[in-house]
Amino acid sequence: KLADEFRFVKAQTAEPLTTFMDFIAREKMIDNVCMIIQGALNNKAPVEMEEKLHPLGVFEGLRVIMSESFDVQGGFDDVYRIFLVDTPIGSYFEEYLKECDREKDEMARAGIETSQVGGILTKQDLEIMKATLKKAWLEDFHAFVQEMGGTTAEVMGHMLNMEADFRVLLVTLNALNTSLSTESKLQDRNALYPSFGYLYPEGTKELRKVWNETTVRAALEPYSKYLALFDQVKQFYEAESCEGRNTTTFQSIEDLIYAENVHMYEMAFEQQYHFGVFYAWVKLREQEIRNIRW
Repeated sequence: KLADEFRFVKAQTAEPLTTFMDFIAREKMIDNVCMIIQGALNNKAPVEMEEKLHPLGVFEGLRVIMSESFDVQGGFDDVYRIFLVDTPIGSYFEEYLKECDREKDEMARAGIETSQVGGILTKQDLEIMKATLKKAWLEDFHAFVQEMGGTTAEVMGHMLNMEADFRVLLVTLNALNTSLSTESKLQDRNALYPSFGYLYPEGTKELRKVWNETTVRAALEPYSKYLALFDQVKQFYEAESCEGRNTTTFQSIEDLIYAENVHMYEMAFEQQYHFGVFYAWVKLREQEIRNIRW
């Protein structure tokens, strides 16, 4: 229903609002593409995952992949062509694959060969891939709304700045008690931090060095709001670090961010004559759906 309403509203729009709504849909395209790749690596036919795909992130090429005749076992050639060439998020994938290939081979390349894609994707952690693509999408979206200027840049800029900060907190806290907090892997974790937001650049510079709860708290000291969030959830991560302790009685950072975001999206409707209400409307409807499912 949300997807139908979204398409109906988008059909009435003109530029630059049409592109703005395309940006909203791109986030769901990333989710869908990562799910298809995950299934392909697990030898699952894409048509088996059709029910799990987000309807807002469905694009023309996805319908080809969802057809019964599509053979994902034939390699990543068709997947590469559809995802990296025929979609609005192709540029994000292109940069991600080039970066992965550059890590493997420092020699600069003009581009990625189709035959290389399978090998690169197979070796990558899909959660890290999704986080990297979402980071690229956020930065692209932020640059777009800043170019628009006016109240849209003010309201949407604030929402995206907060999203960027929340993403930094999510990555940092979820990396605790994992290999991403070890010295050798810190660079992989830090690469997921967006290059804008209220924490950027001083806050993210300090957070790049953290590896445990104590150092996270010290880095967040100048940011009272985020420090308060961390103090509310640190029991969850302390319990997580102790094997055998139950974490279900504590709130995670995701729980608190959902609550903070709902308030932020509601406040977007207080301003007039800006595009941020479309973003806030979609996000609030998504939260309604989450509430029903839970």
